[in-house]
Amino acid sequence: MLKGILTFILILVLLTFAFVIGALNESQVTVNYLIAQANLRMSTLIAITLAIGVAIGVLVMLVSWLRLRVQLMAAQNKIQRLEQQH
Repeated sequence: MLKGILTFILILVLLTFAFVIGALNESQVTVNYLIAQANLRMSTLIAITLAIGVAIGVLVMLVSWLRLRVQLMAAQNKIQRLEQQH
């Protein structure tokens, strides 16, 4: 219960911080892609790059978690087979 409340408060503080930063960065910047170019507000560019970074981080963590999960299941099966032999 306490962990959920603390998580909610942390997310609320981060969102408030993000809105303040977004409100202060209204200037236009030109972003050059490999094949295109776009004019974006600085706050939009920050939000896009943050979202891409979070998505990459989640994918890396998911792959690591799945690998550990498979190792755990293999170890549990091995323990179960060894216990049945004795």
